[in-house]
Amino acid sequence: MSNKNNYKSSGTLTLNGKKLRGELIAEERLARFVTKKQTIELPYPEIAVLKNVRNGGMASTITIKMQDDTEYVFYLPSGLKVYHYMDQQWDNRPRSMSRADELHRLAELRGERIQKPRKHLFKRRHPNRSLGGDIGIYVMLALVACLMAFPLVFAVSSALKPLDELFRFPPTIFPQHPTIDNFSDLIVTMGQSWVPFSRYILNTVFITAVGTFGHLVIASMAAFVLAKYDFPGGRFFFAVVTTALMFSGYVTGIPNYVIMSKLNMIDTYWALLLPAFAAPIGLFMMKQFMEGLPTALIEAAKIDGAKEFRIFWSIVMPNVKPAWLTVIIFSVQSLWNTSASTVIYSEAKKTLVFALQQIQAGGIARTGQAAAVTVVVMAVPIFIFVLSQSQILETMASSGIKD
Repeated sequence: MSNKNNYKSSGTLTLNGKKLRGELIAEERLARFVTKKQTIELPYPEIAVLKNVRNGGMASTITIKMQDDTEYVFYLPSGLKVYHYMDQQWDNRPRSMSRADELHRLAELRGERIQKPRKHLFKRRHPNRSLGGDIGIYVMLALVACLMAFPLVFAVSSALKPLDELFRFPPTIFPQHPTIDNFSDLIVTMGQSWVPFSRYILNTVFITAVGTFGHLVIASMAAFVLAKYDFPGGRFFFAVVTTALMFSGYVTGIPNYVIMSKLNMIDTYWALLLPAFAAPIGLFMMKQFMEGLPTALIEAAKIDGAKEFRIFWSIVMPNVKPAWLTVIIFSVQSLWNTSASTVIYSEAKKTLVFALQQIQAGGIARTGQAAAVTVVVMAVPIFIFVLSQSQILETMASSGIKD
């Protein structure tokens, strides 16, 4: 969306039995469908019929019939807001009287008194459910939210406690005398390392960024082929990927080490990057989401002359946004928290988590620093999730679109 007076969505137009690929732009006075070769203008005063069929999530099939009987049928993966904006600007649409308006009109003709509905203090979304049921549901949700938030709150509060409160029994949830000494002590300890601590951070950021990007690209391209093309061995290959989900990293640790050793990649970044590229969770999730993508979009793009990579990058990937955002969250969480102590031996190539774990293992005197380490390690995955969760929730419903 460019601004509040201009809503647009890419999609397909069916006109006279032909499908055209382009972009529908709803403006204040008219709507325009722009393709590579032409632009079709649809002024609002000339529209006779405007209908919308919601296909799930933000996807809509919008039918526009002009006063000259020309009919346009648009399929727009993100067309719900476009339709609502067009409906607001379409001033000459036929007004139909509702059943309530008709009953009121008949009551006035009979001279009956019309009782206005009583206004409630709280607007309830499910009027068929009792107020006690609403209260019970909200109480249960509040308790579950407290249980889920308690570990995070306790970890942060422990990092802000002075050393005497950390050893107090029974332990307190919130610090009575909050302090940031644990974090300042952690910074001092990190500065005493013979390898610059910025090197640990650089190693972790590099491994996390490259591993996540490679995992996303490889998983997405493989999933696109498995979801939209039939080839010999495709079902068997996906069955192998599904089976691989059963094995945790502890089970595959020794085979990974043996393979990396044979390839002479021990004590290199590739010992962490290659297993991250081949993680089965990304391929599984992307393939499941891409199967729900309408094949009509891909066929329309082929008719317009788009190549396979253009279809994959410009059409498929934007429409499976919730899938690759979720893959990013899982991949970042896995790579950021890896210590890599089994395959990385050089101190200059160690990760941040390994260095922080060494600080945690310093004994009772470093209990406060250990609490600060816990907060630092979990901060980045939580931050990535907070940035991505709004987009995931906004587009999650569109993942179930079917032809």
